[in-house]
Amino acid sequence: MTPTRNSHFWAKTFSAAAVLATVLLSACGSSSTTAGTSTGSATATPSTLTACTVTAQQLTITAASTTPTAPTATAGLTGTKIAIDGSSALEPLFKQAHVPFDQVNGTVTTTNPNGSGNGLKDVESGAVNIGLSDFFYQQNSATQGFTDLVDHQMAVVAFTLVVSSDIHSTVENLTSDQIKGIYTGTYTNWSQLGGPNETITVINRPLASGTRATFKQYVLGGVTESAGQTLTQDTTGAVATALSTSQGAIGYVATGFVLQPQFATTIFPICIDGYGATAANINSGNYKFWSYEHAYTKGAAQPAEQALINYVLSDTVQSSLVPSLGYLKVSDLTAAAQATHPTP
Repeated sequence: MTPTRNSHFWAKTFSAAAVLATVLLSACGSSSTTAGTSTGSATATPSTLTACTVTAQQLTITAASTTPTAPTATAGLTGTKIAIDGSSALEPLFKQAHVPFDQVNGTVTTTNPNGSGNGLKDVESGAVNIGLSDFFYQQNSATQGFTDLVDHQMAVVAFTLVVSSDIHSTVENLTSDQIKGIYTGTYTNWSQLGGPNETITVINRPLASGTRATFKQYVLGGVTESAGQTLTQDTTGAVATALSTSQGAIGYVATGFVLQPQFATTIFPICIDGYGATAANINSGNYKFWSYEHAYTKGAAQPAEQALINYVLSDTVQSSLVPSLGYLKVSDLTAAAQATHPTP
């Protein structure tokens, strides 16, 4: 089943082929089967911690420009306040896009990355105008009754497991079973997995996090993490910061955070089951740790909300900020990728 698109969703552009061509050159796309030298596809020794490598540079998608053209002003919006909260994975896109939007329209937009679950609850209660989420509201028991919410799918975000700098050269790939063992407390020292003799420091997200829900569904296979085994950080940025100052640490973040300069030498992406978080691996159906990114409004969006959503969905933003921040266009997903994430 293909993802639902609202009436403002964009058509596929000619740049899609160029985007995919770029990522197909990434290292996590070959078919090498030599342990320690594989560059991202499934290997003959998938349990080997160095059976796959992926670098931050291989997670990027080349953008023609990183600065979007300012929108055309919409009449009657001057002084309107737009409050947005929710997913810390999607917040960077709105945080950057609303700057030129506000400058042109005289609006005042605020964003708060407080988790997908909170974003859905806050837009439902009327506390904010737009709630950002990594998951469909129907997929969470706490929000599935919010049937008056209207979904605007904005982009696709790829997530990646990341490790701290002290172990990145020896821990570059983990199997799903190894990851489950780490997050359920079966493994507490990297030496149990063939790595260095270091305690495993697990950094997780709170229960309201859409990223955590995505991780649980597509990486842990629904297995519940063991209480007391992890450190919890409220936002994706906080996870990245905690990892950068920890030893023997593992966590997960949106790939856009790996691309930020302050984390370039402190956190390192790793593969899952021999595949890195590249667009090529997502579109082959081999890498499943990703999600559709949603902007929800309560009922039909009001003029200011709709104008901002339209701007984020416009070609200028989708061809500049979306790739430069590590997102993918929804329209660039293949049928193989869509099949791994059926919509409710």
